[in-house]
Amino acid sequence: MRLGIPVLLIAILLASCGQGETVRQTTEKLQTFDVSESPPAEAPPPGALQIAYSHDVTYSFDRANVAQVQGEQLALCRKLGIARCVIVRSTLHQPGEGEHATNDEAMLLVDARIVASVNQQLDSLALKGGARLAERSATAEDVTRQVIDADAKVRAKQALAERLLTIIRSGKGNVGELIGAERAYATTQEELDAARQQRAGLARRVAMSDVTIHYVYSDKVASRSVIVESLRSAGETLSNSLAALITAMVAGLPWLVVGGVLLLILRRIARKRAWRLPSRRKATRSSDE
Repeated sequence: MRLGIPVLLIAILLASCGQGETVRQTTEKLQTFDVSESPPAEAPPPGALQIAYSHDVTYSFDRANVAQVQGEQLALCRKLGIARCVIVRSTLHQPGEGEHATNDEAMLLVDARIVASVNQQLDSLALKGGARLAERSATAEDVTRQVIDADAKVRAKQALAERLLTIIRSGKGNVGELIGAERAYATTQEELDAARQQRAGLARRVAMSDVTIHYVYSDKVASRSVIVESLRSAGETLSNSLAALITAMVAGLPWLVVGGVLLLILRRIARKRAWRLPSRRKATRSSDE
């Protein structure tokens, strides 16, 4: 019986792919480890395709009401509940002074069974808000093989963990053999958890479709005439010229005040001392003659 346990351990260790020998588990923890698990999800029946869909839509705006439309669309998603619609992320940029274009985005996870109806409601809200449907695309990815592989990996790791746990609970074998079994069991449990997460992620991709919404705002529409643009440019030039003139006047005003005060002082001094300009002196002499 002692020879049979090492042989069984070697066979189990070879069956587990990529097992590490360094595992942070203690013997006491492994002996009381609870391995009760829910039954694994059934593999898809033969011929049943597992398809993950992604939808991409772009709305174009010629006025700054992106926030209103995006808010109504996100409110629709929240109203459906997290079981049928989840807001993954959203961005909103308010155009500032001098900005004529913005690009915002929202990403949703929508139940694949109702994604067509939700897309229609999103379009209705956007068109109602004055937007225009600029682009729409949909992609489908076949993940059937990945789902089958992930499910098979989960079943294999679960069976291996159960065999290792049986050996550990039996307590047969020397201390080294039992420690080796405990390490193998701990590593197998980690791999089993990773396989379950992979399977759950694939199931989520099939059940919930990605819907990415792009909001493109631009007030530089093609219908704007050249004359309107010229008038706008001329108005901006005039405004800039007036602003420069006002700035120059404000900057020179203190010097004008100082110059006026100095001129008044010089005129008073000239009157007191009877200073006259050369032209006035000549005129005075000629009148005297």
